[in-house]
Amino acid sequence: MNAPASSPRSGALLRLAIFIVVLISMWTAAHLLGVDAYVSPERIGTTIREAREVPFAAAIFVVAYIAVTTIGLPALPLTLAGGAIFGVAAGIALTWLGATLGATGAFLLARLLGGDALRRLLGDRAGTLDRLLGDGAFLTMLRLRLIPVVPFNALNFGAGLAGVRLTHYMAATAIGILPGTSVYTYFADALLAGTDGARETAFTRVATAGLLLLALSYAPALAKRAGWIGVLLLSLASASVPHVVSAQRPVAASVATPVVDHAAWNAMLGAYVTAGMVDYDAFQRDPRFAAYLAQLGRVQAATLPRTEQLAYWINVYNAYTIQLLNSRKERRSIRNINKVLGVTLKSPWAEPIVKADRRTLTLDDVEHEIIRKQFKDPRIHVALVCAAMGCPPLRGEAFTAERLEAQLDDQARVFLAQTAKNRVDVTRSTVYGSPIFTWYRDDFGGTLAGVGAFWAKYLPAGPEQALVRSGTFTWVDTEYDWRINVRR
Repeated sequence: MNAPASSPRSGALLRLAIFIVVLISMWTAAHLLGVDAYVSPERIGTTIREAREVPFAAAIFVVAYIAVTTIGLPALPLTLAGGAIFGVAAGIALTWLGATLGATGAFLLARLLGGDALRRLLGDRAGTLDRLLGDGAFLTMLRLRLIPVVPFNALNFGAGLAGVRLTHYMAATAIGILPGTSVYTYFADALLAGTDGARETAFTRVATAGLLLLALSYAPALAKRAGWIGVLLLSLASASVPHVVSAQRPVAASVATPVVDHAAWNAMLGAYVTAGMVDYDAFQRDPRFAAYLAQLGRVQAATLPRTEQLAYWINVYNAYTIQLLNSRKERRSIRNINKVLGVTLKSPWAEPIVKADRRTLTLDDVEHEIIRKQFKDPRIHVALVCAAMGCPPLRGEAFTAERLEAQLDDQARVFLAQTAKNRVDVTRSTVYGSPIFTWYRDDFGGTLAGVGAFWAKYLPAGPEQALVRSGTFTWVDTEYDWRINVRR
């Protein structure tokens, strides 16, 4: 359960607009400064000869390549220039370094200013990005780099907007661009050898380079025959297909288990959770936890009774929140995940870490696209725990279909009894409540009076209950504590 989920749609649109404005501004600045002219095909020859006389040419070349690639200008002229200026070996190394770092810069720029906006604009379709975001992202990105069916700059920005994991993206880019970089650099050096007088071997080298370029241009066609292109295009096109289609599960030979066994999860919660405080290291060490997560991934939720489904998804969310923190070894705040120099590059709730219902999901998918949309029960906000002190306390037992109603009601009573987060001041006609109730006000009827009516169900009879039931009170958000609820 995360505060950013309640951010206005307008905020996401604003960030996407800023991303577009930043790109246009950079392109305009490059044009006004004449940068694009220096790397144009007509000017590149003169630029090469001048560059050979410049001190620290190698460092300048790498920086220029990074800048050009980050803002999405054509980088092929620079690739050719690298081979012409520095020769084959140094040209490949410098171009590879500049292209990798520049592609990463474009990726981070797109993610920082447009990633969340894209997910909000896609709405229900956001979950279809999971084909590209999940465990297969590295191989998908690698194939797209090796076989250039998608333009280099378009893939840089597209991967950032889609939210591909940074490590997958950088590794696939570094490996995947090396063959093309080598061929183009070799071609440029061979061509320059002919124009600069090394004519004894120039013809052979140019012919060899030409054959390599021809082979590279046929790579997409050969891949199509091998069936790669269909797979790659399917991965990309899935973003335009409704979530219900992209999330179709493969047909299995065996029938899904009709009831999920939460016994191991129940035992671990009883042992490792005390008054809502969690021993994360104990979950990490216990082999039952990994086995339980694996079991959740094999379940086909649609085959379960409705109450069993809701219990299943609440347990999925809470279990994978623990798994997220353990996988990142984070013990201070869940909001530190994916944060660099104080800037969150990707929401932790947008990490494709959840393996459930035979698909890969994010915590946001589980909470907003599945639980909130399908079940429409405001009590889920006292059951889902985002690993923060400000959250409702993690229950020391698993949610089960047989006891779900009683468990949710009890969670509401327990959470509202935490006076540091929720309390009623009758003398001032003021209710001090967790921001959860205002972040998700729509789930409580859309008004503070609706929130009050919810509270009234779980407060003991008396003046406090009467005040919240009346709806005539002033609401004040209490401070939300994002420190992790670690059991000491």
